[in-house]
Amino acid sequence: MERHLLTFGGSFRHGWADTTEHNLTNWKDEESKTDITYQSWGKDRTYALFAQDEIMILDNLTTYLGFRQDWWKTYDGYANQIGTAGYPKQYASRDVSSFNPKAALVYNPLEKTTLKTSVGKAFRPPAVYELYKTWTTTTGITYAGNPDLKPETTTSWDVGIEQGLWKGAKAGLTYFENYLEDLIYSKTVSSTYYDKINVGKAKGKGVELEVEQRLNKGLRLFANFTYNDAEVKENKVKPETVGKALTDLPERMFNIGGDFEKGPFSANLTGRYVSKRYFNDENKDTVNRVHGSYDPYFIAEAKVSYRVTEFATLSLSMDNIFDRYYFSYYQAPGRSWFSELTIKF
Repeated sequence: MERHLLTFGGSFRHGWADTTEHNLTNWKDEESKTDITYQSWGKDRTYALFAQDEIMILDNLTTYLGFRQDWWKTYDGYANQIGTAGYPKQYASRDVSSFNPKAALVYNPLEKTTLKTSVGKAFRPPAVYELYKTWTTTTGITYAGNPDLKPETTTSWDVGIEQGLWKGAKAGLTYFENYLEDLIYSKTVSSTYYDKINVGKAKGKGVELEVEQRLNKGLRLFANFTYNDAEVKENKVKPETVGKALTDLPERMFNIGGDFEKGPFSANLTGRYVSKRYFNDENKDTVNRVHGSYDPYFIAEAKVSYRVTEFATLSLSMDNIFDRYYFSYYQAPGRSWFSELTIKF
C-alpha cells in the first residue's frame, strides 16, 4: 500500500431561479411597477462522488486512475409569458446520472524530462438560468432559456512533455483533443433573439506551449500560448453552423509576464492577448469595436501586495494599464485601479 495514494470525496450543488418582470410607469423608477409581464422559476441539484488512486508503479512512473459519478435533477420548472398563447407552462422533472472515468500516466525517463498523457470524460448539466431564465435587454435583445436542455459531455485526451533546460528554465508542450456531445450552445434565431440548444457534436483540438525562467529565489518570468481549433461537427437543429467556430471561444491566447516575492512583498506584471471570438453561431459578426462584438485585444495588468500580518494582506492593482479600447460584447472598462484587503483564517 505504500505505493498507493487514495483520494476520495463528494459534492452537492443546489441552484434555483425566480424571475418576475413588470411594466414600469417610469423606467427610471424601480418602484413604479404595474402589471406583471413575465414569470419563470425552477430548481436543480447535483450530487457527486469521486475517487482517485495515485499508483507509483516505478520510481519514475506514476499512474492516476479515478472516476466521478454525478446525479443531476431539475424540477419545479414554470414559465408564464402573460398574454401569450400556450402559457403558463409547467415543466416535468428530469434526472440524469453520469459515470465519468479518468486515467493519466506520468513518466520521467530523464532527470529533467517528464512525459505526460491523460484521457477522461466530463459531464456538465445545464445551469438553472440556462433552463428557465428568459430575459430581454433594454435594447430589445432577448436571450431565451430552454427547459428541455440536456447535460453536455466531453471526452478528452492529451499528451505532453515538460523539459528542464538550463538553470532555472523549463519548457512544456501539450497537444489535446476534446470531443463534445450535446454541447449547450447559444443559437442565433435573429439579430434580436438567441435561444439555448444542444448541438449534436463538436470537436476541439490544439496545443499549449509554456516557458518559464526563474532568475533567483523570488523572481520568475513566464510566457504561455494556447491554440484551440474548435468547431461544430453536427447540428441537426441548425445544419448551417456545421464547420463554424464555437461561440465565445478564442482561437489563440497568449500571456507573458513576471512575478516577484521577497519577504512580505509580492508583485506581478502580466500582458494578456485574446484573439477574435464570435457571438453569432454562423460567425457572421466580423465587425470589431462596436457594441456586441468580441474584439481581439492585448492588455497589461499589475498587482502589488504586502502581507501585513499572518492573516491579512493589502493589495493595489491596475487593470488595462495602457487604457485599450475594445469590446467584449459591452465596451470593456478602461484603465482601472483597485485596492483590496484580504483576511484569511
